[in-house]
Amino acid sequence: MINKRVKEGIKKIHTPGSQIKFCLGTIALMLLCLMLLIIATFTQIKINFNLPDSGLSSYLKFEYIPQIPAVLFIAALLGEGWGLIVILTYIIMGLTPWFPVFALGGGLSYIFQYNFGYIFAFIFSVLLTAKELKNGNSILNIVLAVFYGVFSVHIIGIIYMIIIAIIRHDSADFISNWIYFQSLSKILYDVVFGLIAIILAKGMRKLLWIIMG
Repeated sequence: MINKRVKEGIKKIHTPGSQIKFCLGTIALMLLCLMLLIIATFTQIKINFNLPDSGLSSYLKFEYIPQIPAVLFIAALLGEGWGLIVILTYIIMGLTPWFPVFALGGGLSYIFQYNFGYIFAFIFSVLLTAKELKNGNSILNIVLAVFYGVFSVHIIGIIYMIIIAIIRHDSADFISNWIYFQSLSKILYDVVFGLIAIILAKGMRKLLWIIMG
Protein backbone atom coordinates (compact mmCIF):
# COMPACT_ATOMS: atom_id res chain seq x y z
CA MET A 1 0.00 0.00 0.00
CA ILE A 2 2.81 2.43 0.93
CA ASN A 3 4.76 1.61 -2.21
CA LYS A 4 1.65 2.21 -4.30
CA ARG A 5 1.11 5.58 -2.63
CA VAL A 6 4.71 6.59 -3.22
CA LYS A 7 4.53 5.61 -6.88
CA GLU A 8 1.28 7.56 -7.37
CA GLY A 9 2.81 10.61 -5.68
CA ILE A 10 5.95 10.54 -7.80
CA LYS A 11 3.89 9.98 -10.94
CA LYS A 12 1.85 13.07 -10.15
CA ILE A 13 4.99 15.17 -9.71
CA HIS A 14 6.16 14.00 -13.14
CA THR A 15 2.85 15.02 -14.70
CA PRO A 16 3.17 18.41 -16.46
CA GLY A 17 0.85 21.00 -14.94
CA SER A 18 0.32 19.11 -11.68
CA GLN A 19 -0.59 21.53 -8.91
CA ILE A 20 0.61 21.70 -5.32
CA LYS A 21 -2.26 21.39 -2.88
CA PHE A 22 -2.64 23.94 -0.10
CA CYS A 23 -1.53 22.63 3.30
CA LEU A 24 0.72 23.58 6.20
CA GLY A 25 3.64 22.03 4.36
CA THR A 26 2.98 24.31 1.40
CA ILE A 27 3.02 27.37 3.66
CA ALA A 28 6.32 26.25 5.18
CA LEU A 29 7.76 25.68 1.71
CA MET A 30 6.65 29.14 0.57
CA LEU A 31 8.27 30.74 3.62
CA LEU A 32 11.50 28.88 2.89
CA CYS A 33 11.39 30.09 -0.71
CA LEU A 34 10.83 33.66 0.48
CA MET A 35 13.85 33.34 2.76
CA LEU A 36 15.86 31.91 -0.14
CA LEU A 37 15.04 34.95 -2.30
CA ILE A 38 15.99 37.34 0.50
CA ILE A 39 19.26 35.48 1.11
CA ALA A 40 20.01 35.52 -2.63
CA THR A 41 19.44 39.30 -2.65
CA PHE A 42 22.27 39.80 -0.18
CA THR A 43 24.57 37.10 -1.53
CA GLN A 44 27.37 38.46 -3.68
CA ILE A 45 29.53 36.20 -5.83
CA LYS A 46 32.64 38.06 -6.96
CA ILE A 47 33.43 37.62 -10.65
CA ASN A 48 36.92 38.69 -11.67
CA PHE A 49 38.55 38.07 -15.04
CA ASN A 50 42.24 38.71 -14.50
CA LEU A 51 43.57 40.25 -17.71
CA PRO A 52 46.53 42.35 -16.53
CA ASP A 53 47.96 43.03 -19.99
CA SER A 54 44.75 44.07 -21.68
CA GLY A 55 43.89 47.08 -19.60
CA LEU A 56 40.34 45.79 -19.34
CA SER A 57 40.53 44.11 -15.94
CA SER A 58 38.75 46.99 -14.24
CA TYR A 59 35.80 46.49 -16.58
CA LEU A 60 35.62 42.75 -15.93
CA LYS A 61 35.21 42.85 -12.18
CA PHE A 62 31.73 42.74 -10.74
CA GLU A 63 29.64 41.12 -8.04
CA TYR A 64 26.99 38.69 -9.17
CA ILE A 65 23.78 38.51 -7.13
CA PRO A 66 21.87 35.25 -7.81
CA GLN A 67 18.34 36.65 -7.50
CA ILE A 68 17.12 35.54 -10.92
CA PRO A 69 18.19 31.89 -10.41
CA ALA A 70 16.36 32.02 -7.06
CA VAL A 71 13.21 33.22 -8.85
CA LEU A 72 13.49 30.40 -11.39
CA PHE A 73 13.98 27.90 -8.57
CA ILE A 74 10.79 29.17 -6.90
CA ALA A 75 8.86 28.95 -10.17
CA ALA A 76 10.01 25.37 -10.81
CA LEU A 77 9.38 24.24 -7.24
CA LEU A 78 6.06 25.94 -6.42
CA GLY A 79 4.51 26.58 -9.82
CA GLU A 80 2.94 29.80 -11.04
CA GLY A 81 0.26 30.17 -8.34
CA TRP A 82 2.21 29.72 -5.12
CA GLY A 83 5.37 31.04 -6.74
CA LEU A 84 3.62 34.28 -7.66
CA ILE A 85 2.44 34.69 -4.06
CA VAL A 86 6.03 34.39 -2.83
CA ILE A 87 7.27 37.00 -5.32
CA LEU A 88 4.43 39.41 -4.53
CA THR A 89 5.08 38.98 -0.81
CA TYR A 90 8.74 39.81 -1.36
CA ILE A 91 7.92 42.94 -3.38
CA ILE A 92 5.26 44.16 -0.96
CA MET A 93 7.60 43.61 2.01
CA GLY A 94 10.33 45.58 0.27
CA LEU A 95 8.06 48.52 -0.49
CA THR A 96 7.14 48.92 3.17
CA PRO A 97 9.41 50.86 5.56
CA TRP A 98 9.67 47.87 7.91
CA PHE A 99 11.29 45.19 5.74
CA PRO A 100 14.33 46.44 3.76
CA VAL A 101 14.66 43.21 1.77
CA PHE A 102 15.86 44.86 -1.45
CA ALA A 103 19.58 45.15 -2.19
CA LEU A 104 19.63 48.91 -1.54
CA GLY A 105 17.11 48.94 1.28
CA GLY A 106 13.39 49.35 0.85
CA GLY A 107 10.42 51.67 1.16
CA LEU A 108 7.93 53.03 -1.35
CA SER A 109 10.52 55.42 -2.78
CA TYR A 110 12.42 52.37 -4.06
CA ILE A 111 10.08 52.46 -7.06
CA PHE A 112 12.25 55.29 -8.38
CA GLN A 113 15.49 53.31 -8.12
CA TYR A 114 17.09 52.30 -11.41
CA ASN A 115 17.00 48.61 -10.56
CA PHE A 116 13.41 48.33 -9.35
CA GLY A 117 12.32 47.27 -12.84
CA TYR A 118 14.28 44.05 -12.39
CA ILE A 119 12.47 43.33 -9.13
CA PHE A 120 9.08 44.13 -10.64
CA ALA A 121 9.92 41.81 -13.55
CA PHE A 122 10.22 38.87 -11.14
CA ILE A 123 6.43 38.66 -11.42
CA PHE A 124 6.60 37.95 -15.15
CA SER A 125 9.63 35.72 -14.75
CA VAL A 126 7.98 33.35 -12.29
CA LEU A 127 4.81 33.18 -14.38
CA LEU A 128 6.54 32.57 -17.70
CA THR A 129 8.97 30.04 -16.25
CA ALA A 130 6.29 28.03 -14.44
CA LYS A 131 3.95 28.14 -17.43
CA GLU A 132 6.60 26.76 -19.77
CA LEU A 133 7.52 24.00 -17.32
CA LYS A 134 3.87 22.94 -17.26
CA ASN A 135 4.24 21.97 -20.94
CA GLY A 136 6.58 19.10 -20.09
CA ASN A 137 9.85 18.00 -18.53
CA SER A 138 11.95 17.78 -21.67
CA ILE A 139 15.31 19.50 -22.07
CA LEU A 140 13.71 21.89 -24.58
CA ASN A 141 11.01 22.93 -22.09
CA ILE A 142 13.61 23.53 -19.39
CA VAL A 143 15.82 25.57 -21.72
CA LEU A 144 12.85 27.64 -22.89
CA ALA A 145 11.77 28.17 -19.29
CA VAL A 146 15.24 29.50 -18.44
CA PHE A 147 15.21 31.71 -21.54
CA TYR A 148 11.80 33.21 -20.74
CA GLY A 149 12.58 33.61 -17.05
CA VAL A 150 15.96 35.28 -17.50
CA PHE A 151 15.30 37.52 -20.49
CA SER A 152 11.92 38.76 -19.23
CA VAL A 153 13.69 40.18 -16.17
CA HIS A 154 16.46 41.84 -18.15
CA ILE A 155 14.25 43.26 -20.89
CA ILE A 156 11.72 44.74 -18.44
CA GLY A 157 14.52 45.88 -16.13
CA ILE A 158 16.35 47.69 -18.93
CA ILE A 159 13.19 49.41 -20.18
CA TYR A 160 12.30 50.52 -16.66
CA MET A 161 15.83 51.79 -16.06
CA ILE A 162 15.84 53.80 -19.30
CA ILE A 163 12.54 55.45 -18.32
CA ILE A 164 13.94 56.46 -14.92
CA ALA A 165 17.17 57.66 -16.53
CA ILE A 166 15.26 59.81 -19.03
CA ILE A 167 13.20 61.32 -16.22
CA ARG A 168 16.43 62.15 -14.38
CA HIS A 169 18.07 63.47 -17.58
CA ASP A 170 20.98 61.03 -17.39
CA SER A 171 23.47 60.88 -20.24
CA ALA A 172 23.50 58.23 -22.96
CA ASP A 173 26.91 57.04 -21.70
CA PHE A 174 25.50 56.51 -18.22
CA ILE A 175 22.59 54.50 -19.63
CA SER A 176 24.78 52.32 -21.86
CA ASN A 177 27.31 51.62 -19.09
CA TRP A 178 24.55 50.81 -16.63
CA ILE A 179 22.92 48.39 -19.06
CA TYR A 180 26.25 46.67 -19.68
CA PHE A 181 27.15 46.19 -16.03
CA GLN A 182 23.64 45.30 -14.80
CA SER A 183 22.48 43.12 -17.69
CA LEU A 184 24.79 42.31 -20.59
CA SER A 185 27.69 41.19 -18.41
CA LYS A 186 25.44 39.00 -16.23
CA ILE A 187 22.92 37.35 -18.55
CA LEU A 188 25.14 34.35 -19.23
CA TYR A 189 25.54 33.72 -15.50
CA ASP A 190 21.78 34.03 -14.99
CA VAL A 191 21.20 31.45 -17.72
CA VAL A 192 23.75 28.96 -16.36
CA PHE A 193 22.75 29.29 -12.71
CA GLY A 194 19.08 29.48 -13.69
CA LEU A 195 19.35 26.15 -15.48
CA ILE A 196 20.98 24.59 -12.43
CA ALA A 197 18.30 26.10 -10.18
CA ILE A 198 15.44 24.59 -12.21
CA ILE A 199 17.07 21.15 -12.29
CA LEU A 200 17.57 21.28 -8.51
CA ALA A 201 13.98 22.41 -7.97
CA LYS A 202 12.64 19.56 -10.06
CA GLY A 203 14.66 17.09 -8.02
CA MET A 204 13.37 18.65 -4.83
CA ARG A 205 9.77 18.32 -6.02
CA LYS A 206 10.25 14.58 -6.27
CA LEU A 207 11.62 14.42 -2.72
CA LEU A 208 8.81 16.58 -1.34
CA TRP A 209 5.95 14.89 -3.16
CA ILE A 210 3.99 14.50 0.11
CA ILE A 211 4.05 18.28 0.65
CA MET A 212 3.25 18.87 -3.01
CA GLY A 213 0.16 16.75 -2.68
